[in-house]
Amino acid sequence: MKFVHPEILWALGALAIPIIVHLFNFRKFKKVLFSNVEFLKEIKQETQSKSKLKHLLILISRMLAMAFIILAFAQPFIPAPGTTKKPGGTAVSVYIDNSYSMEGENEDGRLLELAKNKAIEIVSAYQPTDKFQLLTSDFEGRHQRLVSKDEMIELIQEVEVSAAARNISEVVSRQRDLLNNSGLDNKRSFLLTDLQANISDFNAIQNDSTIHFNIVPNSANDVGNIYIDSVWFDTPVRQLNQPEVLNMRIANTGDDARDNVPVQLSINGQQKSVASANIEASGNSVVQMTFTNTDPGYKNCELVLDDNSITKDDAYYFSFDVAAQIAVMEIKAASTLSNAVATVYADDPYFAFSTVSEGAIDFGAFKLQNLIVLNQLSTLTSGLVSEVEKFVDAGGSVFILPASNADIATYNDLLSRIQLGQMGPKATGENKINSVSYEHFIFKNAFEKTSGNIDMPIVKAWYPLQISSSTMAEPLMLLQTGTPFMLSSTHGKGRAYMCAVSLTTEENNFTNHAFFPTTLLRVAEFSQATAQLAYALGKEQAITLRNLNTTGEETFKLRNVQSGLEFIPEHRNAAGNTEIFIHPDLNVAGNYALMWGQNQTATLSFNYDRKESDTRAVTADQVQTELSDKGYTNWNILTGNLESIAAGAGEITDGKKYWLSMIVWALIFLAIEILLIKFWR
Repeated sequence: MKFVHPEILWALGALAIPIIVHLFNFRKFKKVLFSNVEFLKEIKQETQSKSKLKHLLILISRMLAMAFIILAFAQPFIPAPGTTKKPGGTAVSVYIDNSYSMEGENEDGRLLELAKNKAIEIVSAYQPTDKFQLLTSDFEGRHQRLVSKDEMIELIQEVEVSAAARNISEVVSRQRDLLNNSGLDNKRSFLLTDLQANISDFNAIQNDSTIHFNIVPNSANDVGNIYIDSVWFDTPVRQLNQPEVLNMRIANTGDDARDNVPVQLSINGQQKSVASANIEASGNSVVQMTFTNTDPGYKNCELVLDDNSITKDDAYYFSFDVAAQIAVMEIKAASTLSNAVATVYADDPYFAFSTVSEGAIDFGAFKLQNLIVLNQLSTLTSGLVSEVEKFVDAGGSVFILPASNADIATYNDLLSRIQLGQMGPKATGENKINSVSYEHFIFKNAFEKTSGNIDMPIVKAWYPLQISSSTMAEPLMLLQTGTPFMLSSTHGKGRAYMCAVSLTTEENNFTNHAFFPTTLLRVAEFSQATAQLAYALGKEQAITLRNLNTTGEETFKLRNVQSGLEFIPEHRNAAGNTEIFIHPDLNVAGNYALMWGQNQTATLSFNYDRKESDTRAVTADQVQTELSDKGYTNWNILTGNLESIAAGAGEITDGKKYWLSMIVWALIFLAIEILLIKFWR
């Protein structure tokens, strides 16, 4: 126990006064003469014993009453565990979890409103001279400062539900940085949250023993939820008039299995497909839908399932683009006589095909291309190597066909940069393609027959391709000698392909074989920019887009396809790409058209963070056990109603006060003294 005014304890020395009075009875006695005193001696002895006991009890009561009065003025208290009050003011950081899960309810009402009321009670327990910080899941810039008590209460009252979701470790890190820069020695943190399991990463917290942390849990009634967690396609790009297989993972957080849950897919406002899902209790299920894109353009998609518990995540938005044309550029050596590449692309309107000579390359046109074919260049200049590397890194595709007299050193320079292995000196002899990776997306479903007696290209001269463990290259075709005939790799955001032979007919019959046009067509089809299907709301993020023609003085706008709501995002051009910056202010889920002036340049989709869809939470006891196991003695959990939370906050600030108890005990002993004097005759 400690005292606010320990100097007053010196007054306990005054307790000697009633003791002195008791020991030295200064009353004068009057002598009375009586004839027979034998009987009076017995009465005197009995009354004298009772009188001594009475005076002793009065003395004890009087001393205890005086002691408790003195202790009350000294203001005794017991400090809260793990904290010590230092001289000076206090900096208090209060985090209110305002994510969508806080829209849940319990017997006391809506969780967010309860959290706000508790936060106000906590702030009210502190002194007007203390400083406060409000933190929400939005991590707003205006909340990154200390404010007065009255301003803090106003900020708390303004808090509304948000699409943002933060892990506990992120919140603690923010609070720690501000409190340690506050300049005040007393630092307190309060975390008002529903303790969702997927955000309660207490194991990732970096503890600070100079801050006293307090968790104020707000638990909702247990409600099972079904939601679409994620979607993906079987193939990386969308193709015209080709069947698409859409996969969706549906999760169930409830304790009961759900059968025959209907799911509908709409594309550009028209229903495209339906399916039903069976999901085990506390499990998930992958459901597939199949459809075909019969026309090019932007596709705004919406998946909707039927669930009555939590409705904000019943819809999942995603989008993609089916290209009307694919831009292909051939860079051709002046000495090359073969027109095999042009024969594949030039007559097909689906491809915007162009051919340039190796001496007339416009590097600025690279950003408008999907695929670049390096067709039998004898040597690769350093400038071309550097620009091709940038092109692939930004998301483009390159197909390399070496010349019959290729400069191996310059080719290997490019191959090492785009992780396509290395090529050795030309080898000659009779050889043949022995195997094809038909499961690779380039060849998957490209041929009706993939086994049995299949005619394969024959080669007489080739460059042995070598793959090291440090590269991302994988063989698409292998020769009988075991060396790759064709390689594929992923570099940055793009793809690269390398063939081991030139197109010289004297060295191979590759151009006369069905594999040649099939390979070029599939490589071009999969060279389209593979934009992410959907993004999560509530956080800062940069979205990189390729092949955007943004000339002029126009401005980007994000327009919600469903509501027409518009936002103006920040953007910048970098490495031939356009980066669109999305801020947490965008908090409405849906499909969005990215407009440049009056022209649509892309389609983007946003969903509420699926972390908020999993309603399962950890208990306060589980959190306390985890913190105790880690040895965090400066952490505390406050539970109960508003009054108990306010009292708990006050105890954390000033400790558990006992001055009122001291006054009560003083009054009790004064009353005992009065009763002894008045009624004990």
